[in-house]
Amino acid sequence: MATPGSKRKRSARGGTRIPCEIPVTLASLDPHEPFSEPGQVILANLRGCAVRSPRPVPAGTVLRLQGLPAKNEVDARVINCISLGQYEHLWLLGLALDESGNIWGIETVPEDWDEDDGGDQDLLKQA
Repeated sequence: MATPGSKRKRSARGGTRIPCEIPVTLASLDPHEPFSEPGQVILANLRGCAVRSPRPVPAGTVLRLQGLPAKNEVDARVINCISLGQYEHLWLLGLALDESGNIWGIETVPEDWDEDDGGDQDLLKQA
């Protein structure tokens, strides 16, 4: 088991997931299902995030995340969509970023968040 100070190999998931609360706007790039809704990133890493959404979004849909702290907007693909309960009217979206990086504005990052290899796209294609 790794400890916070130990070096770890970067995982296929983009490194350690950081809990956060980052408000964003989710805009669909699907011309057949356009929408723009507020959302909240609750977990983030270099390659993706988990977002609370007020609507379900099918896997494979490309979304634009707008209003990010470190980069105004990025595109991401929905990997999964999970209902948070029939009375909650919220969904948890798992998103894979088109371009990896610390777009979240997180200043103190884990060691496994090194952005050196650029091999993220190959790993995303395997997902």
